[in-house]
Amino acid sequence: MSEVAPIHASTRGLTLLLALVLVAPLIVAATLTPDARGLGTHQQLGLPVCSWPAALGIPCPSCGMTTAFAYVVRAEFAAGFRAQPLGALLAIAAAVGCVVALGVSLTGYQFQRLFDPFLNKWGLGAGVMFFFAAWLWKLTSMWEGMK
Repeated sequence: MSEVAPIHASTRGLTLLLALVLVAPLIVAATLTPDARGLGTHQQLGLPVCSWPAALGIPCPSCGMTTAFAYVVRAEFAAGFRAQPLGALLAIAAAVGCVVALGVSLTGYQFQRLFDPFLNKWGLGAGVMFFFAAWLWKLTSMWEGMK
């Protein structure tokens, strides 16, 4: 196994910035109260009601993501996944990514290389498939709620 050289100081600064960018939505989510309907939490930020459910009767692909983040930062993972599975995974990924980026910036060790096997065309394909699966989940869960 080859030795991995520590990263340059400027790169360490950028990874610290990345850690701050990743923790920001988690901090915002912690200030919100998750909407029990599984969507609408974003309105607490002054954003308008999502137009898709009102106009089309179906959720948009990101419906429930803010709610999922708000549940996950409270360690209510099951509720987060019910609200929006992809949103819950993104919140968890943001937390893990923040810790990894902070570790890289503080130590200079390239922890992110542990994720290299997942960052390929198969990982991207799986991510796209999960995006559509999460949207399908939201569609079916909203239809079930309307019955």
